[in-house]
Amino acid sequence: MIALIICHLAALAGSHGFFVAHIDLHKYPLYFLVPLVLAVYIPLSVTFLLPVDYISHHSSPIGGLSLSDSSTLFTWKATYWSTFVLTWLLLPILQDFYRTGHYSRISRLKASMRLNLRFQLIVLGVSLAAAVYLMLEVGLSFTNMKLMIIVLSHIYALVLALWLMAHGLVTVARHRWQEGNLVLNSNHYYLKVSSLVDALEDTKLNLKNEILTVLSLKESFTNALYAERLVYYDWIVDLHLQIPEDLREQVRRTYVHDVSRTINAEQVTERYLASLTAKFQKNLYNYRAYCSDYDILLERIDTLQTLSDAKAITDAAERARMMVTVSRLPPQIAYIVHCYAKPVGARIVAVALYGVCFVILQSEFFHSTKVSLLNTFVFHSGIQKNLYIQVMFTFAVFSYMLFCSLNSLTRLKIFNMYHLVPHQSDPVSACFYASYIARMTVPLSYNFITLFDSRDSVFEEWYGKSIHLTGLFNMMNNWIPRLLLIPVVLTTFNVYERVKTRLGLHSDLYGWADFDDEEAADLNADRSQNPRKDLMIVEGKRIATMELARRKNDVLMQTQLAGRSGAPSASSAPLSPPPTSMENRIESYHDDSEASSTKSSMWGRLGGVITGFKGAVEMRLSNTYQDDEENDRQLFL
Repeated sequence: MIALIICHLAALAGSHGFFVAHIDLHKYPLYFLVPLVLAVYIPLSVTFLLPVDYISHHSSPIGGLSLSDSSTLFTWKATYWSTFVLTWLLLPILQDFYRTGHYSRISRLKASMRLNLRFQLIVLGVSLAAAVYLMLEVGLSFTNMKLMIIVLSHIYALVLALWLMAHGLVTVARHRWQEGNLVLNSNHYYLKVSSLVDALEDTKLNLKNEILTVLSLKESFTNALYAERLVYYDWIVDLHLQIPEDLREQVRRTYVHDVSRTINAEQVTERYLASLTAKFQKNLYNYRAYCSDYDILLERIDTLQTLSDAKAITDAAERARMMVTVSRLPPQIAYIVHCYAKPVGARIVAVALYGVCFVILQSEFFHSTKVSLLNTFVFHSGIQKNLYIQVMFTFAVFSYMLFCSLNSLTRLKIFNMYHLVPHQSDPVSACFYASYIARMTVPLSYNFITLFDSRDSVFEEWYGKSIHLTGLFNMMNNWIPRLLLIPVVLTTFNVYERVKTRLGLHSDLYGWADFDDEEAADLNADRSQNPRKDLMIVEGKRIATMELARRKNDVLMQTQLAGRSGAPSASSAPLSPPPTSMENRIESYHDDSEASSTKSSMWGRLGGVITGFKGAVEMRLSNTYQDDEENDRQLFL
């Protein structure tokens, strides 16, 4: 029992740690945080509840982990219905609560309830159609209706989870294989640069339009004339405070009081401000996410380029100087670890993951039979002699299946409006991912026990009743896993892109089911067959090199100015800003003269001006991106 309690505490700690890493917990109330933590805690608890339930029914009880059948049944029911309420009711309401744009909590809740009521009516229509089939097949009763609800949610989540898992099984192993080659890994990231910069600039342009509207409202309706009469004064001020400082100054410098931007007091209604707030916050969240992704991408590219340069040179002193910027290890050890040990280790891990992928796919195709390889490993390979090793093995395989599904979920383009950002994820995205983590776990759990020739467990006795309720539901549950080979083949041989190319379906309209990593799927192919990708790699390398050079020049200039003014040295500043930083962007405004101290001597000031002017000229010549402050647009040269 103590071991089981420790496992649950570890799951709770893991759930809490997941959200500590992705959102600022101090900004949100408990009614938001508790459902989120539960939505991740429940799947984590299932990862050890399922192996313990299954293994203990095919052997003797496991000391410290096994529960009685009645306790296990109660745990499964509590787990399922808690997940059902969270994913179909609470989390969707919370998601729309933070998306509607209303200012007061009551208004947000009302709008969220209206939106979810429409969704629930659609679900009710589907349920009525299924109820007609159920009545004709087995008869209509309360028990059968409850089982039908379970199986409908099961089929939907199972199809999604298996499709995502199939893609993830291939791409996770493929990425580890690419990490075994510095050039291949660099090209993988270079392919992402152009599209990420385009998305960042589009989002920034949209956000600036909303910022301009907010600034117009702030200038027009927060003065003494309107402060006491305007009902929405606090709302406008709150929107103004959410504007990032760098973008606020950029837009403010270009703000012109023209007729087209004039907003009458009659226009400022709750509906108008709610719509503005929803669009503003959506673009703000996307902007933060793309900024974070861009910083992380540049950091990885810079590290890989440094490692490639270190391998190319023969001077030990120069190599040691370069490796200091990559790792805290001693330079010689860091060189061996990062240039040789890690790539070899990545290739070994990739081979192992490809082996796991083959075992899972073979077991899915031959599920519920003795031919299943997973069944052979668990019950006929010798690990069955130690129950704890048997439980740990099944725990690892099931956790990896779940991880592959979630990994693909974050890369599916149709869900690109949701982002997980280190420490700054928005509440809408947090609700979305928490909901789908919980939604896919139980159907994937049942799919996991079907990989063995026997499903005997408490989970099967209770949950399996709904799956076997009708012949149609049972047939779908049996054949959907066997169709898993289709998306695997499509992903492995990059058939998605080839079919779309043949049919001329390269518009974004037909790319909703694509994944963000498909551009790099065939890097190992003949380069002559990929001229488009060659151009994308060259363009991505050019953009990344210029942006990294600009950031290095900024750091160097700030260090020189700080040294002349007697301020603390900035030499220890990171090459690129942290993921949450809004500074040092492509269009950021830099006024280096402000960094000089007023206490500097005349010659110090003159030297600082000359150095600053020289650095500015060098930065202009080396920077591809220019900030045209008069027209407020960015040109790509």
